[in-house]
Amino acid sequence: GEPPTFWPPPPPPKPVQRFRHDFIQNPTHVTVTVYIKGATKETCEVAFEKQSLSLDWAISSSDSWQLCFDPLFGEIVPEESVANFFGTKLEMKMKKAVQGKWDALERKQDEKALDELSEEEVKRKRDYYPSSKAQGGQAKNWDKIVGELPEDKPEGEEALNSFFQQIYGRGDPEIRRAMNKSFQESGGTVLSTNWGEVGSKKVEGTPPKGLEMKEWNDLHK
Repeated sequence: GEPPTFWPPPPPPKPVQRFRHDFIQNPTHVTVTVYIKGATKETCEVAFEKQSLSLDWAISSSDSWQLCFDPLFGEIVPEESVANFFGTKLEMKMKKAVQGKWDALERKQDEKALDELSEEEVKRKRDYYPSSKAQGGQAKNWDKIVGELPEDKPEGEEALNSFFQQIYGRGDPEIRRAMNKSFQESGGTVLSTNWGEVGSKKVEGTPPKGLEMKEWNDLHK
């Protein structure tokens, strides 16, 4: 018969990630969510260290699962970091020691930690941070976004009142006196900021065209 054929052994299978995880962040915190059903604080050991996060879940007496991030992209404050257990997931919320954006959960060998960055680099990372990955968010500059929000600009009489309030608010005492005197004496038809003009005489009202000016007292006769 023919000699037996020897096939090379198949390559070892790539380890399959048994449980999915992701993370979201803001300038002060990073939250890692692990989608594991039925995990409790009794069966999970979560360790927050300054530069690492690890999870050891005892699924059963014969099965366990571990997850570890070491070193983290930046340092955290372990005593201000918490693990919250829900029915279908575990959330591990870490307080950042230095505010700013993390480019990933783990830092590569040649990357600087946040506390090694210059002030300019820290500011750049603080100004930009991604919204939830689940929403497909891109990095956002929140200061810029707030600046782009449309302002409700007053119109008509409201705009006029706003304008006069600004003049009154920024004016010196003489301007305020002139505005008060002219407005009151003219029955609300004249508004002057020139005290030299209105301070020494009574301000006569100028009614709109086609209307007659009446004194307040005349209306009650």
